[in-house]
Amino acid sequence: MSDSFRIIATTGPMEKVLKDDQGRLLSFPAVMYEFYSWDARIFAVEQIKRILDNPATFNGLSKELRDKLRGILVLELVAKFCESSEDLAAFGIAFATELYMDALGPDEVWKRVAEYETGDIVNFYRDITLRGADYFANLHGYPPLQLQEDNSRMILFRSCKQLAGYMGTVAQAYMSLRELHNAYKHGMRVFFGSLSEKGIESIAIAYVDADANIKAVNFPPESVEEVYTLGVQLGKILGAFLQWHSIRIQVTKKGSISVSAPVFGHGSDLDKGLGMLFFPTLSETRATLVNEAGKVALEHEAEVEKIDRGHIIAVDIDAREILAFHSPNLRDVIFESFKARPGARLVFRRITSDGKVGPY
Repeated sequence: MSDSFRIIATTGPMEKVLKDDQGRLLSFPAVMYEFYSWDARIFAVEQIKRILDNPATFNGLSKELRDKLRGILVLELVAKFCESSEDLAAFGIAFATELYMDALGPDEVWKRVAEYETGDIVNFYRDITLRGADYFANLHGYPPLQLQEDNSRMILFRSCKQLAGYMGTVAQAYMSLRELHNAYKHGMRVFFGSLSEKGIESIAIAYVDADANIKAVNFPPESVEEVYTLGVQLGKILGAFLQWHSIRIQVTKKGSISVSAPVFGHGSDLDKGLGMLFFPTLSETRATLVNEAGKVALEHEAEVEKIDRGHIIAVDIDAREILAFHSPNLRDVIFESFKARPGARLVFRRITSDGKVGPY
């Protein structure tokens, strides 16, 4: 193997960023919330679009090569959008694990993000339309809405409603384009052409899906623009998420803080200021969610009575459901539950000897 690609044991100046004084890997929040390169894909998307929009790019090429090059550049935009969508879902999954840092070591959280499967991402976006404002507040890194003063709560509530709508758009686009993306990155099962309608030329890409079905996607100029815009926006949104989650971690010991940070969908409100925001501690957040899970368990009392004593259950407090998988082993329940409901706000409780729910 060439020394050019040799994997080295040290990360040089990044050692202090990635490791503690004993040389151990720091927690996911300690590294990623502060140092994640959320703008990298934005830069790539902007450069791809600049090349695509430049007529000189295609000078001297035959029609066949022009179609192929345009198709490849559009596929690169699609790839960056799908990768950004998967990044966002992976962080959503990571955010959900924070409450269980006592049960999961730092390395396990890193592995959970690194080893997510396509099914996890699909499930994340499948369920996103089922979530309410409180879920999106947690996803964005906002403090709990019910703890805020009236003006701040209204600004954040409107932001969460708009974020819910936007995430629905992302989910729809991702579900529509992910098969094309997979065909491009796994075996280059794609074929290029163009269509002309009413004097407007569109980029047409045919592909063979995982079930050996032939499909095609047509990209008129407005669709290309939409993929480009989504790619740029997703990077910025993820950057804002991380900024808010970093703030939340820093201020939970103080309880409240005046925040100046991006508020989704409310650029003008940012100038007015949110005022003082109130952030609960991790234990306070957990206590609130545990209380809510208790209410859900009461709603499903007959279901709870059938579960083995000593087993741990997972409660989806937004969907107000008890997940099917249960086990006496906490880690098994955590990982199976996050696989079934990636990114969900889940609370884990143990069935006590008298058939009630208690601490795990």
